Amino acid sequence: MALQEENEREIVVPIPEDLVKDGVAVVQAAGRDVVVLREGDAYRAIDRWCLHEEGDLGEGMMFGKHIKCPVHGFIFDLVKGQCLNQFSMVARVYEVEVHGNELTMRPITKPTS
Repeated sequence: MALQEENEREIVVPIPEDLVKDGVAVVQAAGRDVVVLREGDAYRAIDRWCLHEEGDLGEGMMFGKHIKCPVHGFIFDLVKGQCLNQFSMVARVYEVEVHGNELTMRPITKPTS
């Protein structure tokens, strides 16, 4: 499968209880660990592991449309995937939609290595 096709594949998962209760949850689907965050009615998602040194973004702090890695403080834009500390880094972020009791996530950026 071409990277572009893999990047565009949507992921559908049941809404995790942690997301409802805590506003953040880690889901595993399609061979990926994804952090899903909720702020009010808005949902955002990003690959779990920080591109810098694989810090767990599931333990990170969300503020506005950004998440801060708990290891070295790298900050990622949850809409564009852009790292604000190092512009050459782009994380995979997802568009998230709620359909009944499920989340549909579609990658909207291709991560840098």
